Amino acid sequence: MRVLVTDFGGLRVKWGLFEGGQLKEKGVIDSSSVSSPEKFVGFLRRFEYDRFVLGFAGLVRDGIVLHAPNHPGWDGYNLHRIFGEDIIVENDANLFTLGEAIYGAGKERRFVIGVTLGTGVGGGLVINGEIIRGAGGLGMEIGHITIGMEGPPCNCGSYGCAEAYLGGVYFIERAARLFVRHGQSAPKSMKHLEEAARMGSRLAGYMWNEYGRYLGVLMASLINIFDPEIIVIGGGIAGAYDLFKDAMFKEIQRRRVAYTLSTEIVPSALGTDAALWGGYHLVTAKG
Repeated sequence: MRVLVTDFGGLRVKWGLFEGGQLKEKGVIDSSSVSSPEKFVGFLRRFEYDRFVLGFAGLVRDGIVLHAPNHPGWDGYNLHRIFGEDIIVENDANLFTLGEAIYGAGKERRFVIGVTLGTGVGGGLVINGEIIRGAGGLGMEIGHITIGMEGPPCNCGSYGCAEAYLGGVYFIERAARLFVRHGQSAPKSMKHLEEAARMGSRLAGYMWNEYGRYLGVLMASLINIFDPEIIVIGGGIAGAYDLFKDAMFKEIQRRRVAYTLSTEIVPSALGTDAALWGGYHLVTAKG
């Protein structure tokens, strides 16, 4: 059986083709090239597969896209009608967490939380190998936990969300303003900010310290609420983990309820393939 899994993120769509328990082929395209479901159908015609899993960065219930903040062209679509009734649609952060729980850093752990840091902030919860979705199937939107009552607006419509502090689109804007105020060229992406820090930029180092502090606030809340065995951090920004982890752990220590920090926090073991493996597991677990 050939299984095609796509991880439809804010800026890129990663895809993987599985057969016989192995990831045979994989690739990535810009999500702007498939800005509507119809364009995505055209892209899928190049593949031969038996089952299709769509990991999607948005709110989807019963196959209907309720809200896709980074892909407004998808809002309101019935994905089963477009892609077929046997399509499996799942939140991309849920797939990331499942992949890490079954095959990656959370393997053999009972209680796993995943946090994805990229264009936005996503999250997933897997207990005993099962995704926990909440009563209405829309739970674990940790990017929209409020961490600042008077914080900046988020594209979800609320204010002070974790995503408005930690999402790459938002954070790089704040970093750019700081650089300009100090008469320096503004970094144009989180990757550029990472490179600047590794080259010794004090401003870039300061911003990564700020990133760690904000992330620590979010992590402390997750630990206090769920008491997970492990939290796995993924997404494009996770590549800079060494630049923000010290500030993150320091903030967690300040804010956690427990006297000892027993929750392990680690970067993804599967990297950009984590959500692909999570999608594959959804198919194989159902037989």
